[in-house]
Amino acid sequence: MEPATIAAQLRELAVYYELDGDKHRAYAYDRAAKSVEAANGLHRLVEEGRLEELPGVGPSIARVVAELARRGTVAVLDRLRSEWPAIVIELAQLPKVGVPKARKIFQAIAPQDLEAVAAACRAGVISELPGFGKISEQRILQAIEERRLKGAQVILLDAEGHAQSLAAHLRAEPAAKQVEICGPVRRWVEVIDHLAYAVATHDPEKVIDRLASFALVTSIDRQRATPDSPVVAYLAGGLRAEVHLARPDHFGWAHILATGSPEHVALLRQRAADREMSMEILQATDEVHVYRALGLPFIPPEVRDGTDEVQAAAAGDHFLDLITLDDLTAATHCHTTYSDGKNSVAEMVRAAAELGFDAITITDHSAAASYAGGLGADKLREQAAEIAALTDPEAKVFRGTEADILADGAIDVPPEMIGELDVIIASVHQRFQLDEEGMTNRLITAMRQPFFKIWGHALGRLVLRRDPIKVRLDDVLDVVAESQAAIEINGDPHRLDLDPINARKAVARGIKFVLSSDAHSTRGLGAVRFAVAMARRARIRKQHVLNALPAEELAAAIRPRSL
Repeated sequence: MEPATIAAQLRELAVYYELDGDKHRAYAYDRAAKSVEAANGLHRLVEEGRLEELPGVGPSIARVVAELARRGTVAVLDRLRSEWPAIVIELAQLPKVGVPKARKIFQAIAPQDLEAVAAACRAGVISELPGFGKISEQRILQAIEERRLKGAQVILLDAEGHAQSLAAHLRAEPAAKQVEICGPVRRWVEVIDHLAYAVATHDPEKVIDRLASFALVTSIDRQRATPDSPVVAYLAGGLRAEVHLARPDHFGWAHILATGSPEHVALLRQRAADREMSMEILQATDEVHVYRALGLPFIPPEVRDGTDEVQAAAAGDHFLDLITLDDLTAATHCHTTYSDGKNSVAEMVRAAAELGFDAITITDHSAAASYAGGLGADKLREQAAEIAALTDPEAKVFRGTEADILADGAIDVPPEMIGELDVIIASVHQRFQLDEEGMTNRLITAMRQPFFKIWGHALGRLVLRRDPIKVRLDDVLDVVAESQAAIEINGDPHRLDLDPINARKAVARGIKFVLSSDAHSTRGLGAVRFAVAMARRARIRKQHVLNALPAEELAAAIRPRSL
C-alpha cells in the first residue's frame, strides 16, 4: 500500500470520527495523514517500528498505519464503513459541504447517492434543515453539479500513489498474469479523473473479485467485461477505476485502449478502417505489435493525446529523441534555508550529485519575496561566499536567484549583482489578478530586460487550486523568442507549468527550455521527473533543453549576460 493511499484511508477515518463527534481523534488522524504523505521511506519505518518518529503519529495511530501498510485495510476502518454508507463520505468530501452538513443531510433524508441530494436541493428540502439556508443549498447543489460534470479529480502525484496501490493489490491475484497502470496516469496528465488498468487473464471473475476487495473500493459495476467495456469500481472520495480485461494473447490492444485518450484510440481505429483491416488483426501480446500492424512505430504514452501524433508517426517521427530524465545534467531552480527551503546549500548539492546530476543551480527568492525570506545583495554575497567555501563539491554549483517579476515588469535583481550571478530565474509571485492587458505588458517588459533570464512557472497556476494568469501568451512568446530568455517547465506536482499545450507553442517558435524541480528540499529534487513528463507530452526533444547540455556549455547558455 503506497503512502498516498494509506493517507487517504487515514483521512477517511478522520471523517468517520468527526461524524461520530470525536473531533479530537479526527484532527489527529488528519494530521497523521499529512505526515504519512510527506514521509521518506514509510515502509522502512514500518518494518523498523519507527512510525512514531513521524509528527503527529502516536502509538495507536502507528498501529493503524502499520496494519494498513501490511494488509491494505484495518478492522476499525471496516467497522466504520459498515456503520456509515459511502454516500456520507462522498458528500462530506465535496467542496462547500464538509462533515457536519453531510451528517445532518444524511440523518434528515438518508440519500442513496449524490443525485438524491441534488434532487432534495432543487425541491428546497435542504434549505429547510436547521443550520442551512437558500445560499447553502445552492452551494451544495453547485458542488454536486460540478462533481457530476467533472467527476472526482486529483493531482497526478496523488493519483500515482493510489494507482500503484491498486496495481499491487491486483498483482497479488494469481489469475492476473500481467497488470499495467494505464490511462491518464500513464500519460502523465496533470489532473486525473480516473484510474485505468489493463489486465491479462484467463479468469476475469477472479480478477474482478480481487478488485472488489481493494481497501478503497466502495462499489463495483460487475458488467460483462471486455477490453472495450471495462469493469468500473468506485473508490472512497469518488474517483473511479476502470479495469480492461483481456486474454494474454490479446493484451496489446487492451493496453493501448486503456492508455490512450479516446481521441487517440479513435485515430487508430480510423487508420485500421482506412487500411481495410479488421480490428481482430490487431490483436497481439503487446503494444509494439499492434502499432506495427498499423504501419506505425511505437508511440510513447505521453503523446497519445489524439491531436496529430498518429499523422506524425506515419510521416516518420519515431519520437525516440524526446527528452528523458537521464538526459538532464543539472538540477535547476533549487531553494535552500537561505530563503524558504528546508536544507542547506551543502545538503542540496550533495543530494543533486547522488541523483546523478553534474551541476545544480541555487536560486533562492529575491528580496521582494519577503514572505519567503528573500535575499538582497548582501545575503546573495553571503551565500556566494558559502558556496565558494564548499570543499570539493560533488556537483558544480551555479549561483543565482529566483527574482520576482514586479508589477511594472522590472526583475527584482540589484543591478550591481547581475554580473556576479550565474543564473537568474524570473517569476511572478504576487499580483496574479492583473487584467490581461496589464499582465501581458508586465511580462513583455520583463522578457525584454537586457540580460538572459529563465521565465519561471510561466502561467502561475496551482493545479486544481489556482487558475493560470490572464495573459496574451502568444504575444509574450513572440517576445521570448526574440529575447535573451528561456522558459522553465516546473516539475512541482502542484504547478506543472508551463503546460504541454502551451509548451508546444513555444517549441514552434524555437524557444529553449529548462526542466526544473523547484525543489525546496533534498526530497523535492526528484520532482524533476514531472517536468520531464510534461516536456515529453509537449514533444520537446533533447536539443530543446538547456539543462541537457554539459555543465560548461550550460553555464555559458544561462549566464545573465547583457546585450
